[in-house]
Amino acid sequence: MGNTTIQLNHDTAANWTTNNPTLAAGEIGLETDTKRIKVGDGSTTWNSLAYYGVGSSFKYGLYTLSANQTSNVAANNHVEFNTKIDGSLNTPSTGSGQENGRITLPTGTYKVTATLFVSGSSGGGITYDLYNVTSSSTINSPLYGNQKTTTYTGNYSNLQPLINVFTVSTETQIELRITGNTNITTICAGSSLLIEEYGGY
Repeated sequence: MGNTTIQLNHDTAANWTTNNPTLAAGEIGLETDTKRIKVGDGSTTWNSLAYYGVGSSFKYGLYTLSANQTSNVAANNHVEFNTKIDGSLNTPSTGSGQENGRITLPTGTYKVTATLFVSGSSGGGITYDLYNVTSSSTINSPLYGNQKTTTYTGNYSNLQPLINVFTVSTETQIELRITGNTNITTICAGSSLLIEEYGGY
């Protein structure tokens, strides 16, 4: 049996964009420089087709505190993240005091990694968890973290990170809620919250 060579329609990304053809249903086009492909449907032009295997854009958001949070650090308050460093998710809510720092998420499954830096008195500690503001309920137990850590006056103590994966079936506002506090006076600038759309990787 002789060898058979299968060759895809191929060109550079720039040329595909310039020519903007309409691929037949099931016809594949390869960008030789990016190695990405599109599959035609018989009616949609190249520039309007999504890349194969890529649906909506990957959603993520990286949030931080730009200054120390020294008020509203008791249990049942939340971390007032006030800066979005990067990402396509919504910016933190703004307002007075505890109106700050909540994130509104569209429907989907997300992985959250939260890291706090705190300081306080000898023997102090803090616990925190993800909270669904929309449904007034704690989000399912974290995969990792949420442990009280001893800190000492003047320390800039990095707590064990909290990692959680959860699904929301409707637009949902969440916060990083403080569930317990003993002698912690400051949640320090640089504390962060990373939210990533999750696909089970």
